[in-house]
Amino acid sequence: MRSRTLALLLVLSLSLVLLAGTASAQETAEPKSSIMVSSYHVSPEVLMQKDIGTITVTVKNMELLESVKIKEASLIDRDLKVLSKPYVNIGSLGPGESLTLSFTIQAGFEDGIFYPKLLVDAEAAENVRYQIPVKVESTSLAMGLHALPEEIVKDDRAHLELLVGNSRPNTVTGVKIVTADEQVIPSEVFLGALPSDESTVAEFEYTPQSTGTQTIHFVLEFRNGDNRHVTTLDVPLTVTESKKSAELILTGIEVEPLLEPSGYKITGDINNAGLEEARSVVMKVGEAAGIAAIDPYKTYFVGLLDPDDFSSFELDIAVEGDVTTVPLLIEYKDEDGNLFSQVEYVSIEHREQAQNPDELPLPLIGALVVIAVFVVGMIVYSWKKR
Repeated sequence: MRSRTLALLLVLSLSLVLLAGTASAQETAEPKSSIMVSSYHVSPEVLMQKDIGTITVTVKNMELLESVKIKEASLIDRDLKVLSKPYVNIGSLGPGESLTLSFTIQAGFEDGIFYPKLLVDAEAAENVRYQIPVKVESTSLAMGLHALPEEIVKDDRAHLELLVGNSRPNTVTGVKIVTADEQVIPSEVFLGALPSDESTVAEFEYTPQSTGTQTIHFVLEFRNGDNRHVTTLDVPLTVTESKKSAELILTGIEVEPLLEPSGYKITGDINNAGLEEARSVVMKVGEAAGIAAIDPYKTYFVGLLDPDDFSSFELDIAVEGDVTTVPLLIEYKDEDGNLFSQVEYVSIEHREQAQNPDELPLPLIGALVVIAVFVVGMIVYSWKKR
């Protein structure tokens, strides 16, 4: 009986020792606090090579009663360049509170998906090791000719359309097309944001000033995040002379010498042999040495000339020196208000100046002298015969 009692006491003692040891072990191995990455965002969503972007990460304290002290947070990667320094001595994060961290990165010279690692060290808490996927895709925007007239005519306005398409996996912003060609208006078309797999059209007006092959240089600019990118397009165009424009020619030109000052009166007809009307037609004396327009007809306003129509004109000029030709300047406008000009030359060689009505021409004086000598001779001869 006594031996049973001793055995029982021994078993109870051992049980108490084991229970005390278990409780002590539980008190020593306290559970660590829990923190986690609740969200992240990469901007721009997809980088291009050498683009600079931002990774924004939100870290949350999952504890409901205890604060967590964040000692350090950093981002590391072998393929992407991390431009931001690590965060140190961040401070305590209260129960259920969140902390936002931003890191600046730069893509390299390769496309692909990369996984920079976020490291967050906390006191008395599980450290965070979190990989964030970053995509690098260098596909640019595409730009091409969308609409073009069948024929582009010198001095006529032609309507051009350029199509811009975004085959990138993300939206780009600040899209615009610019050109330095003075014959193209407007010089810039702003298109704004362009979502992925979307396209838009930019419209331009082109008025060529010469014929032959002309090349227009367009530059497409856009932004991927804060990164500026450009692509170019050269559009070769063949410009021809108009087959329907007005064609002004001069006919019936007459040049009459003026008495005073030394000069000439030029008259004639101006004809429209073209297929379109000429508006605001004006005749002028062109600039040349020794020639000046004088009143009353320094210029002659003809006005509107329909196809196959004509009008008379008159111009007065003063001439100094040995001038043989006079430039006549013709100016007119088409139906769009475009100004055209051409120069025609009129010969004034071997034109005798007008004589004073009180003076006899030299040839006539000579003839009268010959007649007078002949008459005197006949009279003298008749006297001698008598």
